Parts: sequence; structure tokens; C-alpha cells
Amino acid sequence: MRSALEWAQVRALVADGVSEREIARRLGINRRTVARLARSKDPPCYRRAPVASKLDPFEPVLRRLLEEWPQIRAPRATELLRDECGYEGSIDLVKRRLRELRPLPVRAAQRTGYRPGQVLQLDWAEMPTRPRLAGNERRVYALVASLPYSGAQTAFFSLEMTLESFLEGHVRAFEWLGGVPRECVYDNLRSVVARREGDEVVWNRRFLHLRGHYGFHATACTPATPREKGSVEAQVRYLKSGFWPARRFVDLGELDERYADWRDRTCNRRTHATGRFPVDERLAEERQALRPLPPLRFDWAGHRSTRVPIDGYLRHGRCFYRAPERLVHERVELRFDRDQVWIVHRGQEVARYPRSYAPGVWSPPPLMRAEPPAGPPPVVLARVTVAPPELADYAELCA
Repeated sequence: MRSALEWAQVRALVADGVSEREIARRLGINRRTVARLARSKDPPCYRRAPVASKLDPFEPVLRRLLEEWPQIRAPRATELLRDECGYEGSIDLVKRRLRELRPLPVRAAQRTGYRPGQVLQLDWAEMPTRPRLAGNERRVYALVASLPYSGAQTAFFSLEMTLESFLEGHVRAFEWLGGVPRECVYDNLRSVVARREGDEVVWNRRFLHLRGHYGFHATACTPATPREKGSVEAQVRYLKSGFWPARRFVDLGELDERYADWRDRTCNRRTHATGRFPVDERLAEERQALRPLPPLRFDWAGHRSTRVPIDGYLRHGRCFYRAPERLVHERVELRFDRDQVWIVHRGQEVARYPRSYAPGVWSPPPLMRAEPPAGPPPVVLARVTVAPPELADYAELCA
């Protein structure tokens, strides 16, 4: 077999107008070989003759099995071939042939364009490191909201991914924007999608209250298809790499301040990497296109009804918060959000405390038992030893 170098030399000399006889003389190869190389469009290469496989006679059977049972697996197909057709080969041959006959489905991705204020994408993200808060290393989560048209983002940080945290972060995102987009897109969050029944989505009831309050459309992405919300996925990566590293804070309040400064000074003032447009200019355009906020804020707080015990302390999140003494044995409503815990009795707030995440905290601290009152100093009596009479007489005799 001739080499690719000889093929290239022959093609070059032919292009120069050199005759095949002269090319054969210059390169020292046969004239017929020169003619064959000159006609070939591709360089010569070695091709091994195909070898028949043990599975070739059974391929029609495999095709029929795939038509009737599209999801059949190699172990079951091999078992059928051995029992019914006398196949003696390995399961690996069947597995490779099934992979050829049944290629994996590939869904094409299409770039989507957006109008100002049309879509807001939201998703939870866990921060890559665990800072020390209240004496313990804690996981920190962020509900990231991204506007695909402008590339702007905002985030709400929390120590838990509860429904109340999701609702609070959602409302704060709307308030930061100053309006409501037409549609919100989510991953299959439990706070949004209660369950799926085939292609039908059963929405979370409290999420439906939020959706009806602000009047927006909602879309849940197809499971295992993150590209349907690619904008927020990119913003999550930007948050983890551009904001989070080398940040120090003592609580979530300080974290909110540091993030707001970075978001307004750096993130939303950058030039978009793909579109090469100023993000803040498009953000201002989007804010003009948003629907107005309703007059009343949505109540995102969690709540539960409970009876006040005899000591007055109600437990929430491994911490204790005290109700007024007059409400002992009364039924009250304990309400809470990310930062505060408060107690409501018959529609009236009766106590409010900052929420603590350190276990075993009592707000306010219980009264310590009083020490006994200090009395007069103790009287020390002198000890007098009186010797018995017989010992005294013995002492006189010795003297």
C-alpha cells in the first residue's frame, strides 16, 4: 500500500502538468500506481475486511423484538435469543447491537429569544462552601432569579429550602424589580410542582396563591432538561464564581448587604458576555415593561397553631420563644420567616423576636433561680476540753 505522502506528491505533480510517465520516473513507482493515486480523491488507507459476527443471523429477530418492545434490555434479549433461537454468543454483543439498532434519543436545542419583561427564571442553588454561622458550619442556599432578556439577576439567601423561604425570595425578587413579569419558569421544585400525572402538572397550593396574587403565568421545565432554563443556570454559576469566593460575614443580614452591593455595582453593570450589551440599560428597559405590583404584599410567613405551655415557651427550630404569661394554656398562632418569629393571639401580635439558628437558644432567657439571702456571720465557739478526775489525780502524782 502506498503512503499518504506519495499520494500527495502525485496529486501535486499532476496539478503542475507533469505526465504520469515522468511522475513514475521521479518517484520510482509504477506508472499504473501513479494513475491510481492521481484518480483517488482520498489518501490511501488500510481497511480490514469485515468479519462476520455470531449475532448477524439473529439481527432480524432483534429488530422484531425492538419493534414490539422498544425498551427491552440486553439481558432479556439475550435470554430470548438463547432459549428460542439457539444463540451462543455473549451478552456484550447483544448490548452493542442494540445500541446500534436503537440509538439514544437526542432532542435538538434551539436558542430562544425574549422580549423585555416577558420571562423570569428561578432556581435554588447551594453555595459551594459552608461558612461558620452561630458557632456551626451551615449550608447556605440562594434562590436565584434571572431575567433572560437583560441578563440581570438577584438572589435571596437562606439556611433552608422551605416553602416559606421560596415564597419570601420570590416576593423580594418582584419587589427588587419593581414589577411582575408575564411568566416565571421553574425547575421541578417541590415548592412549585406538587407532583406530575403524566404530562399534567399538579401545582403546589400555596404557590397557586402566590401566582394568583401577582397574576403571572408559570411554566415547569421538563424533568432532567436544565437547558430549558439556561439563563438562571448561567447566573448560578456566575454567583458561585464571581460573588461567593473569599467573602466573610457573620449572619444572613450582612450577607444580604454584601450581595446587594456586588449585584448593583458589578453584576448588573457588566457587559453581557454573549450579546455584548450593557446589562443595566436592558434592565431599565425591562422594568418599564413589567406589570405593576399589587397594592398589598403577599404574606409568605409560615404559621402553625399551638397551645402555650405552663412555662410560656413555644418551640420552633430547636429554639424557644416566650409568649406572655396571661396566654398560658391559650391557643395562639406561631408565625415565622427567615429573620423573625412572632406570636399572634386572636389576630393581634403579642410578641416578636429575632429568629435564632443556634440550637438551644431561649428568647428571652429564663429567669435564674435566686440565691438564698445573706445572714449574720456564723458564731465560732471555743472548744474546752475537761479532763476526767482520775486523770487529774494521776497528773499530781507524777508531778
